[in-house]
Amino acid sequence: MALVRLDRFLRIGARWLALVGFAGLLALAIMMTADALLRTFFSAPLHGVNDVSAVVMAVVIASCIPANLADRKNITVEVLGTMLGMRVNKLLTLFASLVVFAVILLMAVQFIPFVEGMYTSGRRTWVLAWPIWPWWSVATVFLYYAAIIQASNVIKDIGALFDNVSTRAPEHGPATTDKGMR
Repeated sequence: MALVRLDRFLRIGARWLALVGFAGLLALAIMMTADALLRTFFSAPLHGVNDVSAVVMAVVIASCIPANLADRKNITVEVLGTMLGMRVNKLLTLFASLVVFAVILLMAVQFIPFVEGMYTSGRRTWVLAWPIWPWWSVATVFLYYAAIIQASNVIKDIGALFDNVSTRAPEHGPATTDKGMR
């Protein structure tokens, strides 16, 4: 029960995080639109819009990855699993979950030396002279959160593998058991 509550809490957090990311994207879009309008009609651009865009986009993208994984919005091709039966389908789903987990975790791990390099080099944005490393640090934390979400998916897929009832019920009928698929 504790794992179910934790999983639900993580997934709710992922949705809120995506909402914050989309709010940041909306703010960035408004800023870019205002810059374009001011530049076109008044020859008075907003200085630093490209700087803000460069650092905010990494955070916005990383903030949506946990929600994508929580809702399992990955692109999937289930032809082989459908043809070979429910058990093979569950094995392939578990394999895909493990691969996604490995990729997300590898990305998060690789971001740490990247952020350290930004910090030690003192890299800053061109116009506003903002330090870049804090933004990428936030993106790194979001990627680790995505890895935790995907680890939860892997645990669910392992449980589904040993469960006799399909984890995905057909839209127009009850769930099918492995015995019913033979």
